Amino acid sequence: MIAILPWHESALTTLIQRGDKLPHALLIHGKSGIGKVEFAMALAQSLLCESPTASGIACGECNACGWFQQSNHPDFRMLLPEAMADEEGADDAAEPEAKAEAKDKKKSKEIKIDQIRAIGDFMTLSTHRNGFRVLLIQPAEALNPAAANALLKTLEEPAARTLILMVTDKLGRLLATIRSRCQRVLVPSPDIAMATTWLTSQNIENADDALAEANGGPLDAVAYADRDYQALQRAFVAALSEPKMDYVEAAQHFEKADLTTLITWLQTYVNDIISERMVGGVSHHPRQVKAIKRIAAHIDLARVFRFESELRKTRRLINHPLNARLLLEQLLIGYRQAIKSTQ
Repeated sequence: MIAILPWHESALTTLIQRGDKLPHALLIHGKSGIGKVEFAMALAQSLLCESPTASGIACGECNACGWFQQSNHPDFRMLLPEAMADEEGADDAAEPEAKAEAKDKKKSKEIKIDQIRAIGDFMTLSTHRNGFRVLLIQPAEALNPAAANALLKTLEEPAARTLILMVTDKLGRLLATIRSRCQRVLVPSPDIAMATTWLTSQNIENADDALAEANGGPLDAVAYADRDYQALQRAFVAALSEPKMDYVEAAQHFEKADLTTLITWLQTYVNDIISERMVGGVSHHPRQVKAIKRIAAHIDLARVFRFESELRKTRRLINHPLNARLLLEQLLIGYRQAIKSTQ
């Protein structure tokens, strides 16, 4: 049998048992770090399995499960941005033509129209195993406008026993026409007790702190446990806590780090400052409580709220070509101005 995250079990078996009554497209969404892709993969494997358990979960032992686990199942495809496929080595299920073309191109953070066109035969020809055909697109918000519009025809006229799984934690970034053609599935989040118990079983030390820093996402907490990641995160947060931070030097020091990750740390740090000022407590950076209390005591709350809004807008531009160092400088200047003491 395949390993299923404990907080997924009920929702997953409910979907699997719908069988042929499943809609042709599911929009799988929920907060970051709770395993939405793992949920979608477990669903796909279970529907393609040829000897499922009594509850419908994949057996993990039949030929179909073996092919799936080796990214070779003929009736399964995954679409993701070239840059992500390159990082994760997860493009094995992509069309051969698309992989060959990607070698000579700069890796994109978007899912492009050529990738949608490349799966045309897969979506229209007969299945190889006379069962389901499953297409997984993740993250769905990475579809650029041309790709999203090209996908609409497939969503409107799906072949029989075809299931399109679209995974996102940013529903608002999807075209309304895409959202309207999919049935939404909200992946459940674990409560704190379940999440910390699971993290402990994964040999994660200080599970409570790790979960807080990951904003309640246990899979993110596992990733955050990496020593290099922790060292980078602590150095960046320490810079934010420094009363006389040199934003130019900081931008230069962190410019090679993942920009999305840096913005997330900055955003959660700002949210902790707001939380401390308003209700007296932090959620994301418990190790920096003393510094956060000091900053929160003298801020103009409205100014900090405006900066937090600008951060959210910046996240929407993250997949576009950007000069990381200049953008980081701009954000750190904005941060320093936002937390400037009113005294």
